[in-house]
Amino acid sequence: MKNIEEQIVKYAIHINRLRNSELDYQRLPMTVEDNLMTLVRQGKYKEIKISPFEKIDNNLGLIALDPVTRYTYIVVSAITLFTRIAIEEGVVPDDVFDLGDSLLFFLSFLKTTDEIHDLYQTAATMLAKQIHQAKEEKQSYQISRVQNYIARNIFKKITLQEIADYVGLSTNYLCGMFSREMNMSLHNYIQREKIKVACNLLEHTDKPISQIATYLGFQTQSNFTSVFRKWQKETPTQYREKHYREVY
Repeated sequence: MKNIEEQIVKYAIHINRLRNSELDYQRLPMTVEDNLMTLVRQGKYKEIKISPFEKIDNNLGLIALDPVTRYTYIVVSAITLFTRIAIEEGVVPDDVFDLGDSLLFFLSFLKTTDEIHDLYQTAATMLAKQIHQAKEEKQSYQISRVQNYIARNIFKKITLQEIADYVGLSTNYLCGMFSREMNMSLHNYIQREKIKVACNLLEHTDKPISQIATYLGFQTQSNFTSVFRKWQKETPTQYREKHYREVY
């Protein structure tokens, strides 16, 4: 570790400073980053417009010789900041981390600077949208905990009693509070969230429908099909035939 530190100090920092001096290098003003972070924090996703990398390239430090690597580092850092802001602003942490992980996963496949820039814009917009929705919904802390529990346990059979125990309320009080704040029953909310996940699995994987039903905690495939039809107005098979596409 000490050897690495010495190399960084002796070579990387000194060489970088020499380069900056020769080029009369000026870093990108902090106000540019602050303005972007403010828009994200305020949930103003419609106002976010990130400049092309080419416009800021001369204001970036020598963090990598290859442009794809350089911009990838920038986007990774930005996604990390965006996710922390979203959590600070009250978005359910699991929702934030799931989105952040997915953005980083897609980033790992990108090969061009234009693709990386598009993902940068998408990341800022999607996380700002999460914040906007959280501010609009103005849910109580207990409802947020319920949603968080359901998101973390979506691949299990979820019971009302388990959720009530988790938030420290009676099942009757919990169901009444949830219905008032969410305008739907807790039972239906659990179903809806499970079917959202089922749709993604049907669209992006070739896993058998029976296996998807088991993953999501349904006792039988017929029960899964019945609930799926309730929310999507078609069977899982029909949905997959219309929407399946290979991602990788």
